[in-house]
Amino acid sequence: MRLRLYSVIAIIIAMFLLPVAGRGQEPAAKPEQQSTPPAGQEANPPAAQESMPQAPVEPVMSGAYPVMSQAAEDRARQIFEMFNHGESGQMWASLSDGLRRVSGKEERFTKINKAYHDRMGMETEMLEENIVPYLFAPDTVYSRLSYFAAVHTPVMIAITINQRGLIDAFDIKVMPSISEGKYAGYQDTAKLRLPFDGEWLVYQGGRNAFDNPYAISDDQRFAMDFAYLKNGRLFSGAGGFGSRNQDYYCFGQPILAPADGTVIRAEAGYDDNPPGKASGDPADGNLIVILHEEGEEHESSMINHLKQNSLTVKRGDKVKQGQVIAECGNSGAGTVPHLHYQLQRTAGVPLPAQFVNYIADGKPVASGEPKRGQFVKNGEPTATTTIGTTSGKAKLLVTTPAGGSGNTAPPAEKPGH
Repeated sequence: MRLRLYSVIAIIIAMFLLPVAGRGQEPAAKPEQQSTPPAGQEANPPAAQESMPQAPVEPVMSGAYPVMSQAAEDRARQIFEMFNHGESGQMWASLSDGLRRVSGKEERFTKINKAYHDRMGMETEMLEENIVPYLFAPDTVYSRLSYFAAVHTPVMIAITINQRGLIDAFDIKVMPSISEGKYAGYQDTAKLRLPFDGEWLVYQGGRNAFDNPYAISDDQRFAMDFAYLKNGRLFSGAGGFGSRNQDYYCFGQPILAPADGTVIRAEAGYDDNPPGKASGDPADGNLIVILHEEGEEHESSMINHLKQNSLTVKRGDKVKQGQVIAECGNSGAGTVPHLHYQLQRTAGVPLPAQFVNYIADGKPVASGEPKRGQFVKNGEPTATTTIGTTSGKAKLLVTTPAGGSGNTAPPAEKPGH
């Protein structure tokens, strides 16, 4: 069963998420996010919720900490340090009204928070951090992977803050170790380009469970999700379960063929789900699978959750890299519009995907695997020139950006988030 792009909060609470199909959603406050255990219990996260997390009752639409801003990231780090130093009183003062309602009285919160802090100890090493926007409200989610003195495995702490800098969720998860399997060192033969125009956020991507919850799934180990933002936001308006797909900036964006090949599967007729309400349709929804001719592993690209009736190709069609093949949608097990991509063998076995000639956070990458939190876009198209050598016995191929010179793509400015 396939994992899909759910709320970061749900992913943190339950690493083995299943698609939610046919469950009623209450347009009320988020289900309780328990940040600390009762005294005497182990410092583990709460059990998986039975429903999707809800958006705040009254989303905060503006403030000094805009979504995906440096101010929001710095504020989240400040809140982490409150927890790290056992400053429960300051944390309580930083909770949003909604989180206070589900946390109980301050005395209870302080007691439980202290129990968590005492069991974990102080942070000894920060391994990695990133920020992404919350899927259902104009909030920022800051995730931090660290070692703590009393815990022998890396721990992820995720802090969701609104635009007033108040905490909407605070979650802790011990990260599982990941076996990458037979194809961990695989180098793809198709020269893949990112399957979109413009700059997109890598919402899930990477080789570990911190960067990519798909890493724990045997059938999607190297899959990734991309989202298109404007001013750091996934959507216009308040978001949440009363919103429309059209409110999400991804919806209807053109999707491009990542490499030349032949379409071997195409589905087009499934409805697009309202945000937050996955359907009972097949998990992939509308999809395209392109077989690339290179290599012995019969590599193919799968892109799913596409917009209903937006496909411009059918089974058997030959496609060229960069050709528009469909539009971004929210079909199948999708909960909000996004682009889901996976490189695989024809039999469906996942393979690592190395994209070529792209820009990640303003820096050129000749070949690499995008990671969660990066902003990525394709580099300038390249042209290949044949130069004869002086011996006349060989020829040298030189690849340069089209219309220019040099051997690397020019860096792009990092957008204001």
